[in-house]
Amino acid sequence: MLRRATDGEIPAVASLIAANPMALLQQPEAWLREIAEGEARGVLIWDEGGIDGFAVIDWEYPGVIGLWNLGVVQPRRGIGKRLIRAVLDEVFGKLGAHRLFCDAAFDNAAAIAAFGKAGFVREGVMRECWEREPGVWVDCLAFSMLAHEWRARG
Repeated sequence: MLRRATDGEIPAVASLIAANPMALLQQPEAWLREIAEGEARGVLIWDEGGIDGFAVIDWEYPGVIGLWNLGVVQPRRGIGKRLIRAVLDEVFGKLGAHRLFCDAAFDNAAAIAAFGKAGFVREGVMRECWEREPGVWVDCLAFSMLAHEWRARG
């Protein structure tokens, strides 16, 4: 089930993000706490008995939400698929957004496959958008989904 993170869970989410070398946006705990306070933004938890996954969303423009981070604790168990579906339902169904966008490093095969299977459209390449380590810039792939695409997927 998807739910909002409690204040006490924010450090755990920050640790999960910090431990993932493929996370494009290393979000500090203070920033996550700020995001968690908003109604149309938030740190979301996928809970099947604890913190099994998380997503960080934020309004960027009227009707447009960015998916800034998403991860699962144990990959390849179907949790990511359920988490993404729940995030889409939250963003389009509950929050009424028109567009959701996200990105992934060019070599993050798991994220690229997950977004594709979920119905996101690949919009293009953002050249050297992320400094993976000092002096090493990598390309990222941009993805999005529109509300009518989400509705068509049923």
